Amino acid sequence: MKKKLALALVFVMGLSFTACGKTTVSDSTNEAVSGGVQSTDTNEDKESSGKSDKTTITFINGFTGGDGEYMTKIVDGFNESQSDYYIEQLQDADHYTKFKSGDFDMLIIHADWISTYHAMGLLREVSDIYDMAGISFENDFHDITKTYAKYDDGVFAFPLDLYAETTFYNKEYTDEAPKDYNDMIELRDKLDSENSGIYPYGLPLTGDQQWAWMTALGQCGVNWVEDEHIKLDTEEACDAFMKIHDMIYKDHLSPAGLGADDHFNTFISQSETAANVKTVVSMTGPWKYTVAKEVLGDNLGIGTVPQIYGDKKCVPAGGHTFGVSSKVTDEKKIAGIAAFMKYTYQPDVLLNWADSGQAPVHLATMEVVKANPEKYPVAAGNYTIFDDAMILPAIYNIREQVKYVNETVWSMVVQTENLSRDDLMAELKNATDIATELSEM
Repeated sequence: MKKKLALALVFVMGLSFTACGKTTVSDSTNEAVSGGVQSTDTNEDKESSGKSDKTTITFINGFTGGDGEYMTKIVDGFNESQSDYYIEQLQDADHYTKFKSGDFDMLIIHADWISTYHAMGLLREVSDIYDMAGISFENDFHDITKTYAKYDDGVFAFPLDLYAETTFYNKEYTDEAPKDYNDMIELRDKLDSENSGIYPYGLPLTGDQQWAWMTALGQCGVNWVEDEHIKLDTEEACDAFMKIHDMIYKDHLSPAGLGADDHFNTFISQSETAANVKTVVSMTGPWKYTVAKEVLGDNLGIGTVPQIYGDKKCVPAGGHTFGVSSKVTDEKKIAGIAAFMKYTYQPDVLLNWADSGQAPVHLATMEVVKANPEKYPVAAGNYTIFDDAMILPAIYNIREQVKYVNETVWSMVVQTENLSRDDLMAELKNATDIATELSEM
């Protein structure tokens, strides 16, 4: 694959796998949402903490949603636990752009971005930091992390979690989450959806659309990657997308005409554009757990993604990791990053992250979560699907490759009632051609 590493890529972060992004509903408990930016260094107490006498390590992440406060707990805990280092955190929805243009030592990088950042030389190989921290990449993490954090020339990330599409359901309307398409049909009939305005499920227009089409392709067993690019101009891929379309316009399992993020907003009855519509099941990210729990309380049920498109088990997923900038050469900063990793990868500390609904991939922490499923219901549930998880392929420029699918193809599928296969195939070919060109840059 040819890679013009000097190319200034424009990274588009408005994809569904921007898992740490801002929720679209009002979330009064999420201080990080205000302005899209939060720094842990915001009050006089922290200004007077003596950080000027410490080695400062700058850390940027995109946790501007409900999970932001939990990462802040970890950072603040480390800063208070010792007197040599200070992690200066910035939480910003545009953290990738700011990382590239700024001077940050660490970042949170999604699993599917590592291949591109690795190819561009933006990440530091961190095996020495693992050794300094007393952590083993090979032995301390779930094996799935080897598919995205390790390359021929070393290890380039510290895996934090694997987040999978999660099924939330409203116990007021159903005792359990649907397990397959037939269950969806039965729930639709029970709800009398077309007359009542209460539907089994809401297909996303924006927000989680990438996970929705990855679910369909995966469960239908479609092989949609060829060489270093996505390939969707096949009859099998077209069939999968048409099944999504038919959920709205043929079987009426999802309402038509939903607006941005209404697949979740109708679930928690906070949609401004579809106030007369209600959905009983929401398939979305674990970062929505805190909001859903606040609104539904004891009526919130948690399940895993049902088999709604085909027989193959598949749950789309992504992962957050800690990355270290390739610019970091200062020995004190390297020692400080190692100290932070040693602190973070203790179950008592990392359980803060499980509290947010995320599923840590650190094996020792996983064991604690599995032993306490009532306390960590989302993480415990997501552990059951790790073997069936589908992460965006680790190929160069992958997020740019799927942009056309997320925007143009997806809008056609969910908004065009009389969609023809010919029209859909034309757009799937466009998506494939664009992805092929992007893979060769």
